[in-house]
Amino acid sequence: MRNLYRILVILAVVAVFFIAFLFVTSNRDLVILDLLVDQWHWEVSLGVLVIGVLAIGLFAGLLAGIGLRGLKSLFS
Repeated sequence: MRNLYRILVILAVVAVFFIAFLFVTSNRDLVILDLLVDQWHWEVSLGVLVIGVLAIGLFAGLLAGIGLRGLKSLFS
């Protein structure tokens, strides 16, 4: 019974995440990022920004999880 409860909680959390993710990625409003470089602005839709930040975070997590030594052994 405890495992069933955990599975239902995980499914509920994943469902809420996907609903929020679909809501954010379907947003077509433009976001203007004012970067530190003088007079340089980046105009991007909110959905593209969220997916980009998610991809960068996943890549950083992959590097931290595998480690540089493990990554080097994959390519040699």
